[in-house]
Amino acid sequence: MRAPSARAGHTNPRYSGEPVIGTGQEIRSRPLVDMQSSLHRLSFAPEENAAANSKKTLSWALGLQLLQPSIRLDTLKELTIRRAVMCTSHDVENNTDRDDPRRGYHRVEHWPRYPEDMQFEMGSGVAVDAAGIVYLFTRDIEHWAAHPLALKDKMGKSSISMFNRDGDYLGKWGRSDERGFALGAHTLYIEKDGMFWTTDRDGHVVKKFHPNGELLLELGTFGQWGDDEAHFNGPTAVAVQANGNIVVADGYWNSRLVWFSAEGQFLKSVGSWGRGPGQFNTPHALAIDSKGRILVADLCGGNFHDYMTVPGQIPAYRAEVASGSQHRIQRFTEDGDYIDEWTHITPLSLACYGNEIYASDKMSHLAILDEDSGAVKNRIENIAIYIHQLAVDAHGDLYTASVYPEHAGELRGPAGPSHRRWTQANFTGELK
Repeated sequence: MRAPSARAGHTNPRYSGEPVIGTGQEIRSRPLVDMQSSLHRLSFAPEENAAANSKKTLSWALGLQLLQPSIRLDTLKELTIRRAVMCTSHDVENNTDRDDPRRGYHRVEHWPRYPEDMQFEMGSGVAVDAAGIVYLFTRDIEHWAAHPLALKDKMGKSSISMFNRDGDYLGKWGRSDERGFALGAHTLYIEKDGMFWTTDRDGHVVKKFHPNGELLLELGTFGQWGDDEAHFNGPTAVAVQANGNIVVADGYWNSRLVWFSAEGQFLKSVGSWGRGPGQFNTPHALAIDSKGRILVADLCGGNFHDYMTVPGQIPAYRAEVASGSQHRIQRFTEDGDYIDEWTHITPLSLACYGNEIYASDKMSHLAILDEDSGAVKNRIENIAIYIHQLAVDAHGDLYTASVYPEHAGELRGPAGPSHRRWTQANFTGELK
């Protein structure tokens, strides 16, 4: 594994030293956990006004203080104001249950079939291996406790669950059900060599695993945020190039792409805050096309989900959105040189299959693009509330992981629309 840089990052307040991997003894009583989970699942529906949202936000903040009584009241007040602003309006709906045709795709009902005792807050990542097993990377019930101010006494938890194409539950993958595996699931990838990669937004690390679950490499410093060769500040995506180099989108609260060797040695950092060519606000997703070009989903704004941070973690300038800016896909050479940008798509997630780009558009829709021109070859609408990540299997089926269903008035967890599978009855293509 790569040795840490001599440059120090920022340790989360109330967190120091090695990660506190829970044995269960340090976790407070189940009733309290259930209470904080209920607070966090409060529905911030679009039609609600700011006052109503502020009341729910106050409940959220009080729940945080109950979990971590030592939180300063002034810090609690600032976090409360941030969350009230962030959760006031969301322009999304849940139209995934409609039975109208979607370019030959139809939703497979009751997929997946969660086990009765399975609990999680929301979907976040999804990937399919060569055998057709579907892996769901979920933010579990106590993901909320990944907040830096609660981290010492309580650790957020994310895990990976396995399902077959029919939706049968196959168990947890590897050691992902253990505390410390990931604090805040973001994305999951299975490369052509079968290796697994995870991005942990709130843990500030990117990890590579053997298919058997053995940890092979860790990039970043667990539980510490920063902006140097040994620290990330909310990594969002990772991709492996043909030469073995690793590219990380350090994108939630930094604005850069970071290159590492196959062994994990820092090579370079590309990009900075801005809306010019080769600059980023929030590089949220990353993919490499069949010709080695790097595509980045660059969102407008730079302080998304800042309620999961502490004062000082996000520079003040990231709260300013440049006038006239829009979400875009930027393209780069394999060395990180800027090529061009596409603005006819409003992307959140990206994936490459064959010579096509699968890009989410306006949160809920999927646009399939020509990898050279960006021309829309196909468009499938309303396949998720948010297409936070998408995967395609050998049959051409689409699998989505969706975050924050409450923004569309839906429930979190197994009872909500966190995961969807879409299939084509007459698929005859080939995906590579």
